[in-house]
Amino acid sequence: MFSFETITIRILFVLSVITLTINTSIAQVEMEKILRPFQWRSIGPAVMAGRVSDVEAVNNDYKTVIVGSASGGVFKSTNAGTTWEQIFANYGSGSIGDVAIFQGDPDLIWVGTGEANNRNSSGWGDGIYRSTDGGKTFRNMGLEDTHQIARVITHPSDRNIVYVAAIGHLWGYSGDRGIYKTTDCGETWENLTNGIPEDGKTGCTDLVIDPNDPDVLYAAMYERVRKAWTFQSGGPNGGIFKTTDGGRTWKKLTNGLPDGDIGRTGLAIYKKNPNIVMANIEVDENLPEDMSIPGPGVYRSEDGGETWKYLHRHSSRPFYFGQIRINPCDDNLVYLLYRSFEISTDGGKTFKQGRWSVYGDPHAMWIDPNEGEIMYFGDDGGAHLSHDGSRSWIKFDNMAIGQYYAIGVDMRDPYWVYGGLQDQNVWAIPSNSRDASGIMNDHAFNVSGGDGFHVQIDPIDWRTVYSVAHTGYVGRSNAETRERKFITPTPETIVNFSDYADPGYDEDPIKYTINPGEEWLWRDMPSRSINGNILTPHFRFNWSSPLVMSPNNPSTIYFGSNYLFKSVDKGETWRIISPDLTTNDPEKRNPNGDGGLTVDVTGAENHCTIITISESHVDPLVIWVGTDDGNVQITKNGGTTWENVRYNIPGIPETIWVSRVEASHFDKGTAYVTFDGHRDDDFKPYIYKTTDFGSTWTDLSATIPDGNSLYVVKEDYINPDLLFTGSEFACFVTIDGGRTWQPFMNNMPTVAFHDLVIHHRDADLVAGTHGRSAWIIDDITPLQQLTNEVLESDIHLFENRTATRWLNISRGGHRGDFVYRAPNPARGAFIHFYMKNDPQGQ
Repeated sequence: MFSFETITIRILFVLSVITLTINTSIAQVEMEKILRPFQWRSIGPAVMAGRVSDVEAVNNDYKTVIVGSASGGVFKSTNAGTTWEQIFANYGSGSIGDVAIFQGDPDLIWVGTGEANNRNSSGWGDGIYRSTDGGKTFRNMGLEDTHQIARVITHPSDRNIVYVAAIGHLWGYSGDRGIYKTTDCGETWENLTNGIPEDGKTGCTDLVIDPNDPDVLYAAMYERVRKAWTFQSGGPNGGIFKTTDGGRTWKKLTNGLPDGDIGRTGLAIYKKNPNIVMANIEVDENLPEDMSIPGPGVYRSEDGGETWKYLHRHSSRPFYFGQIRINPCDDNLVYLLYRSFEISTDGGKTFKQGRWSVYGDPHAMWIDPNEGEIMYFGDDGGAHLSHDGSRSWIKFDNMAIGQYYAIGVDMRDPYWVYGGLQDQNVWAIPSNSRDASGIMNDHAFNVSGGDGFHVQIDPIDWRTVYSVAHTGYVGRSNAETRERKFITPTPETIVNFSDYADPGYDEDPIKYTINPGEEWLWRDMPSRSINGNILTPHFRFNWSSPLVMSPNNPSTIYFGSNYLFKSVDKGETWRIISPDLTTNDPEKRNPNGDGGLTVDVTGAENHCTIITISESHVDPLVIWVGTDDGNVQITKNGGTTWENVRYNIPGIPETIWVSRVEASHFDKGTAYVTFDGHRDDDFKPYIYKTTDFGSTWTDLSATIPDGNSLYVVKEDYINPDLLFTGSEFACFVTIDGGRTWQPFMNNMPTVAFHDLVIHHRDADLVAGTHGRSAWIIDDITPLQQLTNEVLESDIHLFENRTATRWLNISRGGHRGDFVYRAPNPARGAFIHFYMKNDPQGQ
């Protein structure tokens, strides 16, 4: 017999009497109280984890450990990772650069915000925080405009002395950078500059302290700047600097080190003999492969930095990796953290790949100073623990710190949430597992590989899933059998390819490629033309190439490069339906792996590309496109002609990134657009609305706090006045069409919202966060029905959605505490009603 399950009652009411007239705006209502019943619910998954920027543990008790995630806050464990507590969830930023524990009092914890790994998806912070109660509470102690903190160093015995290595703004030369010191536990800070570069460009990327003489420190200075289309790593003032007087004066170390521009440098000091210092240095990878010429790789000093020996050459994206560690119990054991995990047993002369059965792309490592075989490790796949000197590892798949770029939902019941993640493929997870234990990692499955991005699921056939990997690789998968077919447009599948490439050019056969590891040959290829139009044989795909499904016909999909591709047969064939919709700026398109001193090969800076696509829900001939170089394009005839309406939008910087275009569900001339300027060191929120196909625009950003770079906007499919937008730090909601916005963060940690979806059957709001995996607000139907008339009534019962009584499924067996469990939705029915006034009596 079924038992009667719970009924969840959501009461939306205002505690004080509000007098409303017929012209009263909904914005005047106390929205915070109305929104309070709507709580976010984490669904994970945690199986793939996410990028970890630092790991620190208590020296005399390795079971007490702190993990700083690149974009998901800070976690603490007191049982060696069996369980975790989020201790830095609701502060100014979720992007973490470094964490530190004062070993004399492990309750004193420091968090430096702003990841310092320099990648195209890195977030930014708001300074340094201090906790004196073991992480229960934190206080911002300043350095707010450093943006990215690479290292926090505590004095070995004086709790009041702390050093901060601030690498500074990634996207510009504004703000603060360098080395900072406090002698009063963070109340005040001094910028240490005597001998340190003060060019406004060079920051500090690493810092180590002599454990025996804490007045001796070594600093790695580094200049870098990233733009949407390029990344420059290294500069003339970089290098290794040393102080012997606690930072009052500094000396640049040069004997045996490379000359010229220096890039990112990682430092390590040997605990038993601090005269042994090692460095992993980025310099020009094109230097001759001659070990007598100091080049990129590993250096060692055994006299406190006075002289250095060049031991091992390597260069593999050092601006993203670059860490080096010396085993505190044996200086012959040296660990190199780049792309893979490498170990030297001869002090750094030779390296071999370590046994690595967990993941790769390492960024952080802590080694027990008393027993050199206990190690914590952090990489793009989370945090890990070894008890035997890296011969075997435990992966902590019990922290939901996944970094979603984009999400999609299917129409199964319960429905599944799909999403692409940073360096972690595309995954699917149910919104409701029906398992009494909740939603677990076991319920998730991998859809496709690569850095995952856009995912679309056929609403008629849930087995048909489209997913995109980095720089334009798109496939169609069967979610049941996992069969996958590559459907990226190629010359063979593009029916009008000859209109966009020169079929007569055969002196050097046209090479069609989207592989970011290959050169974009067309940059150096002689111009060719057809009927006077200059053509190129290649298409430019963004790191996050957009793929969307038509809301009017699920067999129709769109895919964006610098041209817009359309398929009406699920990707079997494609037609180009646009000219180049970008600015096609020759100085910014296809940077050929520009990476400063070290050429990057990921395609992360591919530019002048389409980044967002939206077909009208009312008229399939109306299609909107936004590009990463600022164009907002519209066609009203299915692609025959296009109009760039970007210059009709007031107050927009010239090269700003169009983060999202959202066509309205109600009117074919209405659309919303968000712009994201953080890649130009501009952090203002930009959100606009048009009702006349882009001829005029209304600015909707007035009540969104400055500093919230916007990534997504979504219009509800029932209520045209209900909108959601996601930023680097929060989700916002409006119920008056954008005149006023309210934070929508109930139970949600501070995190970047990269994507939002409203489920069209269940009316759930689903968020893909870049740092805390996927979250759901169950049942927003009362917000869809909220109007001025409702708010003017004394009491209103909303029309409630159909509830399902689920039978729980038990898989049998029992699990310990080392497991990830996310809550299922509340069982039973939601009943919503609104009360204007505080109820009196029953």
